[in-house]
Amino acid sequence: MAQKFHLTFAHSRASALWQFRACPRKGYDSSYLPFIEHLEKHPKVHLGLHYSGPLLTWIEKHRPEYFARLKELVQAGQVELVGGGFYEPILVSIPPEDQYEQITRLGAYLEKHFGRLPSGAWLAERVWEPQLPTALGAANVGLHAVDDMHFLAAGFEPEELFGAYLAEDRGKTVSLYPGQKALRYLIPFGQSRGRHRLSARCRQCPPGTASLPWATDMEKVWRLARNA
Repeated sequence: MAQKFHLTFAHSRASALWQFRACPRKGYDSSYLPFIEHLEKHPKVHLGLHYSGPLLTWIEKHRPEYFARLKELVQAGQVELVGGGFYEPILVSIPPEDQYEQITRLGAYLEKHFGRLPSGAWLAERVWEPQLPTALGAANVGLHAVDDMHFLAAGFEPEELFGAYLAEDRGKTVSLYPGQKALRYLIPFGQSRGRHRLSARCRQCPPGTASLPWATDMEKVWRLARNA
């Protein structure tokens, strides 16, 4: 029997406030709105979406109808909103109490407007440090993806990067999914033979353990889709 694996999609739109002051409508008209419109046409596609706090507050004020459409997708179970720091800070660069405040602020905002607390978090610039489970766990974040290089540097073999692992710090735990660099480039830019090689590696995993998270920028994905 052929080995099956799960491909998990997560897309981020994490612009800072200054970017919206420069051109507030460009990203919305060219990426965020058409992305949602396209997603609505494919109800069998399920994915995670991350929005920064500044982007959400801009949309709330200037494009409230987008919130209604996004809420319908969340309530239908097609979209899971992913949390993180409200202002997209590099979490390890700020004090632990500020890490907690940033994560819980965005979580509370998502719960208020969309009815659900996020269970995952997006790490700005994908920066990870071993002490982060303390803040993430305290803020009730249960899972997120991190770059595979952290696992490889810790001694993991490439064929071991197809599942979830628990990270612990000071009694707090969080599930980590290795985000594979190869997949991040193969899906939008790679050739079919590269995808076949990655698929062959997946088939070497023990049955039921293979999982591949693909977390990338929403604007890049939509730009590639339009030009396909």
